[in-house]
Order: sequence, then structure tokens, then C-alpha cells
Amino acid sequence: MKLSKKLAVSLTMLAIPMLLVGCGGKDKAKTNEDGDIIIKIGRQTAPNSKIPEGDSYSNNAYTRLIKKELGVELESAFEANGDDYNRQVSLAIASGDLPDVMIVGSRDELQEMVDNDLVEDMTDVFEEHASKNIKEVFESFDNIQLESASFDDRLMAIPSTSYDFGPNMVWMRQDWLDTLGIELDKDKNNAITLDELKSTAKAFKEKDPGKTGKTQGLALAYWLSSGNHGGSAYTGTPIMNAFGAYPKSYIEDKNGKMIYGSNTNEMKEALTYIKGLFDEGLLDPQFGTRTYEDINAMMINGEIGIIPGPWHMPDWGLIQAKQTHPEADFVPFAIENESGDGKINALSTPGTGQYIVVKKGFEHPEKIVEMVNLIDDKVANSKDMEKEFPEIYEYSKLDVDGTVKPFNVIFIKANSEIEDAMLASKGALGEVPMEDISNFTIKDNANKIKAYMDDPKGADPVAWTRYASRYLAENNVMGLTREKDLLNEVTPPRFNKVEANEKHGAQLGKLEEETFIKFITGEESLDNFDSYVKKWNKQGGTEVLAEMQSILDEK
Repeated sequence: MKLSKKLAVSLTMLAIPMLLVGCGGKDKAKTNEDGDIIIKIGRQTAPNSKIPEGDSYSNNAYTRLIKKELGVELESAFEANGDDYNRQVSLAIASGDLPDVMIVGSRDELQEMVDNDLVEDMTDVFEEHASKNIKEVFESFDNIQLESASFDDRLMAIPSTSYDFGPNMVWMRQDWLDTLGIELDKDKNNAITLDELKSTAKAFKEKDPGKTGKTQGLALAYWLSSGNHGGSAYTGTPIMNAFGAYPKSYIEDKNGKMIYGSNTNEMKEALTYIKGLFDEGLLDPQFGTRTYEDINAMMINGEIGIIPGPWHMPDWGLIQAKQTHPEADFVPFAIENESGDGKINALSTPGTGQYIVVKKGFEHPEKIVEMVNLIDDKVANSKDMEKEFPEIYEYSKLDVDGTVKPFNVIFIKANSEIEDAMLASKGALGEVPMEDISNFTIKDNANKIKAYMDDPKGADPVAWTRYASRYLAENNVMGLTREKDLLNEVTPPRFNKVEANEKHGAQLGKLEEETFIKFITGEESLDNFDSYVKKWNKQGGTEVLAEMQSILDEK
């Protein structure tokens, strides 16, 4: 999708001043005793941030660098993690009392802020101050993120990038497979069959290789599925994909007609398979009531050995089990589609991650863009991190969580994440000389992968996470399956705003989740699947699909 002509023009016409500039519309920025501009920021945090002793979210390697380079002192307006952060954002929006800058996670929230005139117009500021590299990131996606953050052709936030690519996967306890003498993936295509998935779940359940007396074959979150890779942990999404079903995603059928991926015959087949696991006792009998935290604890405690999840799950999830049980060894597999042709179904959805929003009237919005330039361009692309940014280099060795940065978001070019992982893997394997890798992050990942390969038992758990996520998942499962032409990738159309979905989406989502729980547990017969679809259509689904079709036809 190309950037609209109007937006393209508005981003380049710097000679046309914004109407409010110079008209008393700006709030005078506060400064500290050193003359630094004080910026109050809504802070996302992490429960296991690994921030060194003596540092904090308001005083760390990144805040000190920003103070030194940009003359900016960051103060936390609030600090919160997960749902608590989302609540703080909601409260700020509802009250109209925003920090100078914060991150919002959805376009709906951004829309609400724009509608209520709460955020600064960043059009001219971005065009004048964003670095060449940052602009090229968006250009690699045909500027779809900038379109997403634009209203009436004005850029009202700085969007981050997001690129779901390659197959969803399941992580297996390889040490359990070894204990039980189970060999998977005999054809070495980095994928298993649905039959292998079931037989492995059965073996884990019956033989209890973790010796906990509580081992389950599989445990799934009650919401059951995800429309994106990042949210796929503990869901049945990879199973559904294997049947050709793409849950929680609006896609086109072969005739160009919009359909909802959770409401297809392929989804009915996938639910039938999952219900079979439940009926045979291979799916956690408490499915439907287990919380995400419950299942995560089961994983850490060694009660489950099959974990659906994204490529980066070792970095933040599986490492917890690795630290508790050093012998735990997780290996990722895609799932071949049920037709038996050896192909792997996948959803490819380039899009927007989160939005950096600036409070309306903030005097120095250019400082926000300069922070992005500094952290996500200058630092991220440093060729000698140890020399240029020694404190951040030390953070990288400690694997300090990204939430210590002012904005824990991603600015990477389309396809670069998998390409970077494959380059790091080649460096670790000696196929590319380390000195030829100029990017610090890629070289650091390569060194960590090599450290684990050289000494699996003695390596730091952080080295294992890079080996598992970048080498096993991205290089092998995501990269090599693409190189071998094994992927059947579906790319849904993009819609920045669908009014019918805003009106009915929450109700439709609740109907889907509640009904699917009943289907799997047997409270309601799967013979009623068509009746569920009719009910979904009647409660607003038909209206959503019609509006999407209209938008698509206009394009």
C-alpha cells in the first residue's frame, strides 16, 4: 500500500507552517537547574528488567545518554507493567491529563485522543527532524505505518513497525523427547505433523518425563487463538493454521471476498482436532478457566513440554524455565498442514506496532523525534558500541530489558529481522567472518549463539535465548522454510479504521471465545458451528465484513 498523495505532500511541504505555531498554543517547557528540558514520560516496565543495582527507570544508561546528547531529563509520570500500564494510559486519556509523551498500543486509543484534541500534530516535526535511516524504515513498508498514524493527512503520532512473518510454531522439550526416545522431524524440514503433535502430547502425559506427577499433554489459554504472532503464546493458533484456518484475522477468499478466519470450515476442522485432544485427556482438563499466569507457571515448573509461542518466546518466557531447570531444552517446530503435502501455512501481516504520542501543546516535540533518532538509529546502528556507548554496551551483556529505553518499540525495515537473525547465525557458524558484521546487535547475537554452541552446559542462559530464538526459530524454522519454498503465506488486507468493527468488535470477540470454549469442552456440540457463524453475522459480523469489502473494492 502506497502513502496517500495528500500525506506525501503534507510530509514534505515544510514551508507551510502549522496554524497554531506561534499563536500561544504551546506549553512552556520546564527545565532543571542545568538548563535541561524536563520531559514527563509514561513508562512501560518489566517485572524482570535486569536493571543493574543503583540504576532505575528514571536514571539509567539510556536516560543519561539522552541527557548528555540532547539536553533532556526524563521524569516518569507513571511506571507500570502490562495491564497496569494499559489502565494508566486509559486513565490519562479519560481525564485528558497526559504526560508529555507515552506509548499507546492501538489505533483505537490514538483515534480517541485525536478526536478529543489531546495529541500534538507531528507532521512537520517528523519531516524536519527524523533521520534518513528512520524514514527509510517506513519507506521499506511503503509508509503503511505513517498512514496508520495519520488523520486527515496529518501525522498525529510516531508509529513503530511490526512484522508478523513465517509460521506460528510450537516449542518442544527436547530433553523430554530424548528421555523417551522420540524422534521428530525425520525429514529435517523443521516441522512436525498433527499426528506427531498428538502422539507426543500423549507420551508426555502418560510417561511424565518431568517427574512432577502433574504433566499435561497441552495447555491452552481460554482465548484459544491469536491473530498475530506476538500474541500466540499458549494458543492453538499453529494448530488452526495447519488446517488452513487463520483465527481472529479478516482475509480474502480466492474470489476476493472478505471472510473472517475464525468462521470457516477449516476452523471447524481445527476445533474438532482440539476437542479430540480434550476428550482423550491430552488437553489440560481445566481448559477454559486457566489464566495465562497459571499456564506460564506450569511451563516454568515443568508440567508441560509442548508450548505454542512466537519465535522470541525464549527471550522472555522460556528462559524462566531454563533458569529454574537448567536441563530444560526447548526446540521449535512449525506444523505441516493437514493435507499432507509437506507445506506450512503462515500469516504475513506487516503493520504497525505501537504509537508514540506527544501531548498537545508540548513545546519541544522535536526532542521526541531526536530521542528516536538517537536510540533507534545512532545507537542501534553503532559499529563500535563498546567504544561509542560503553554503558549501553554493558547493558547488552547483562541483557537488560528494552523497557529501560524511553520507548520500548521497534523501528526495523521490512524483512530485516529474519535477515539479521540469519546473518547472526552464519557468523556463529563461521560462514561469515565476525569482523564483517558491522551492526553491533547482530554481532552480539552471533557471539551469544556461538557461546552457546561452543559450551551448551556452561553458557549463560541469555546466550541460550539467542541461540533458541535467532538460530533455531528465526534462522531454521522461519528462514530456511522460506528458502526451501515450504511456506503457504496469506497476507490479509490492511484497514486503518472500520467503524462497524469498533462498534461490534468487542461483542463479536466475546461470542467467539465463549462459544469455542463450549465446543472444545463439549458443553455445546460442534454440529452447531454453522449456527454460531449465523449468530456472529447477526450480531454485527455481516456489517463488519460489508464495510471491509466496500473499502477493499474502492482500493
